[in-house]
Formats: sequence, C-alpha cells, structure tokens
Amino acid sequence: MAGDFLVKLKEAIDSRSAWFENSEFPKIKEEFRTFHRGVSSLYGMFVKKGFISEDPYKNDMKINDIAIPESGPFADNNKRDQLGLRLAELDNQIDFLLNFYPFNMEGFSQDKIKIILGIVKYVDWMHLTPDSSSVITAAISVIVTDARRTGGQDPLSAKLLTDSLSDLSKKTPVILNFLKQVSDFNRELYKYDVRASITGSMSAADATLVNIKKKFPSALPGIPFFSQLVEEVVKEDFSKDSAVLQEKLLKKLVVAGEKTKAVKAPPSFKPILITGLNAIGSAGATLTEIMEKVRENHDLLENNKKGIWEKIKKMLSQMVNKEPEPVIYELEYIDPSKNAPVREKINFNSFSADIEKKIAILNAMTVNGVAAKKIQSMEEKQLMEILQKNIVDVQNFHKTLGGFDDYFKNQVDKADRARVKGIKPELSALKNATSKANQQFHDYNAQKEEEEQFKRLGIQVAT
Repeated sequence: MAGDFLVKLKEAIDSRSAWFENSEFPKIKEEFRTFHRGVSSLYGMFVKKGFISEDPYKNDMKINDIAIPESGPFADNNKRDQLGLRLAELDNQIDFLLNFYPFNMEGFSQDKIKIILGIVKYVDWMHLTPDSSSVITAAISVIVTDARRTGGQDPLSAKLLTDSLSDLSKKTPVILNFLKQVSDFNRELYKYDVRASITGSMSAADATLVNIKKKFPSALPGIPFFSQLVEEVVKEDFSKDSAVLQEKLLKKLVVAGEKTKAVKAPPSFKPILITGLNAIGSAGATLTEIMEKVRENHDLLENNKKGIWEKIKKMLSQMVNKEPEPVIYELEYIDPSKNAPVREKINFNSFSADIEKKIAILNAMTVNGVAAKKIQSMEEKQLMEILQKNIVDVQNFHKTLGGFDDYFKNQVDKADRARVKGIKPELSALKNATSKANQQFHDYNAQKEEEEQFKRLGIQVAT
C-alpha cells in the first residue's frame, strides 16, 4: 500500500472528524431537542387526557447511562400503566441524552449508536399503525386515533397532538440519517486503525485474512476482529482495482463545500440561553392549566363559605363595578432552599393578576412566541438576566401553587373534596420546565467560565 495514500487518508479522516465535532453534532443536538419536545408534549397530553397513567417517580428516576426502555409485550389490563412507565422512561432517556451525554465522536461509538438508534426508533413515529410489529407503536397509534376523535372538544390539545407528531415524523429520518453517517465514518476509522497498525507494512502477498487476524491481538489489543471490514481494507489496498477504490474512499470522506478556512468568529453561547428561555417559556401553558383549576377550587371554597345574602352582595358589587373585597389565603409549604415549612399570606386577586402577567411573558418566549425574533437580537448578558429572573419567578410560583393545592384539599368540606381539582401533574410539568431551563443556565455559565480560563491562558477558543 502506497504510503502517500495513508497520509491522505489520515488528513481526510481528521478533517471529517473535526467537521462532525464542530458542525454536525451541534446541529443534530438541536434536532434532538425538537424530537424530545414532541415526546414530552405527547406524554403530558396523554396523561392529562387519561390515555396513560402518570409515572409518579418520573422526576426521581436516576439515569447513569443511555439505555433502551423496556419494549416487551404487556397485558391489556395493564396497558395504561405500562405505557405511562415506558413513555416516561423514554422521555427521561432523551432528556439525559441531551443534557448529560457527550455529543461527540467518542459518545457516538458503534455500540452507543445502537442504543441511541433504539431510543429514536422505540416508537415508529413515521408509521403509526395498530398492526405494527412494535407493541409500543401499535398501542400509541390507538391512543392517537382516540385523541384525534375527541380533538374537537379541546382544540389546543388537538393542535399540540398534530404539531408534536409532525415534529417527530420529520425529525426521525434526519436523526437516523445522521446516525448512519457517523456509523459509516466509524467503520472507516476502524479500517484506518487496521491499516496504520497492521496492513500498512504488509506486502500484497502477506495481506491475507489469516495473517492479519494473527497480528490483531498484539497490534490492536481489545479491538474485535471484523472480517468484513478487514476484507474491505485488503480489497481497497491490494487488489488490481485499489487505485480506483482508494480514490473513491477519499472522495467519500471529503467534507462538502470545504475549500478555504474562514476566519473564526468569537464564540457565541446565545443558543444555550435561547434554549433555556424556550424551556421556561413552556411553563406559560402549564400555568394557564393550573390557574383554571385553582380558580375553580377558589370558587368552590368561596361558595361553601358564603350564604345567600353574601352572594347577593357580591352580585350587586359586580353590577356597579365595585372592586371585589380581597380574599386572603394563609398557605403553608416546604421551602426547598430552607428545608423548612413556610407560612405565607396571599391576596388571591393580586396573585391571580401577577400570574396572568407572567403567563403572557412566558408565552412570548416560546419558539413561536411573539418575542422570538426580539430574543434572537438580544445580547447574551440581557438574555442571561431574563432567563435567571424567570426561572426564579416560576420556582416561586411553583412553591405557592403547591401551597394552594394542599390548602384547597384540606379546607373544602368532605362532601365536596371529590370536586377539588388536583394540580400535581401540572406542578410536576412546571418543575420539569424550570429544571431544563436551569440546566441551560448552568451550561451557559460553565462554558463562559471555561472561555475565560482559556483567554487567561492565551488559548483561542474554537467555534
């Protein structure tokens, strides 16, 4: 094998590896975010509509590495519970992949790609049919059909269903194509190692499968011997067609459009902050759902407290546009920062007005919100301050709303307790939104700190 080919091959591999690391992995991570948003939205909606059971331990699930959720069959009488558990695990696995797993060549080895592939294809979002060979896909296709049938009663959920399924069916082939590209490249990395460690110094007569296999344990310890890939090396480097095959291989590894090296722009971490703002913005829809239930519970409690004369006075006050009398609730909840019970007096009308203002702000920060374009043009410092403030605000609302949930359940007459609307699932979704936004906030600070350290050392940061 000509030595100049091995040099050219090494250059092509290094160039393509850098392209994956610096260009393609960040792009595919954003595709995964959209994919994850679709899965999370469907899980939340299916729970809310009663199609599946909520996993009460979803937020406490500990994940140390990526794994494919259980996909075996289950009994019909256990379908709701099993689908709830499995979709919850799928949601958590993708969340772990996005927030804690390395998006680089090392993280996407052949073994790991098989697992990631299993996660992406866990539900066949492009072919949701009740006769699917996948029990999960078949079961979800039935749920989707039922959800569409009842969609007219809840247009918001119907749109969420349509948008989520559309995102999942669009992003699945994009992600699968990327995984195939990385898998193909991993094959070429393996073949290069065989060349560099074994066949590069062999003659055509010596380069046989038997001879190469003998050298494998000492030359590449711990690396499995794949006869198919080794045969490709022998064919590309020692057959009569080697010149054509080597040229074809080099062309396959060339990065499309790579001509001149552009001047590197200063690194921007705005996308991290914007992702965080989108995450906390999703809390707006959840707060809307929560406040609908809280107001119903408030009305239920007020009606129980007031007699006929009080109700007439309230009606007369409304007729003359008189300001309603303040309703003060004394709530008690555990403050996580203090790990102690806290008592707080809340003016319900003022609280409702404050939370409505916050809902409008949060809705504007979503991907398709009215402030989306403005957010794109903001400076990092401003984005960071907005993200931090809204995370704190939503966390404070979460504590207070948890207090309301307990208060209503305890204060309403026993005969009416079945009519009290619980908000535990929505509070869980609210906590999930703040956790994701917080993760982006911490990622941003960590990367900025790393950038500052590089600057102090006089090292230019790659973008």
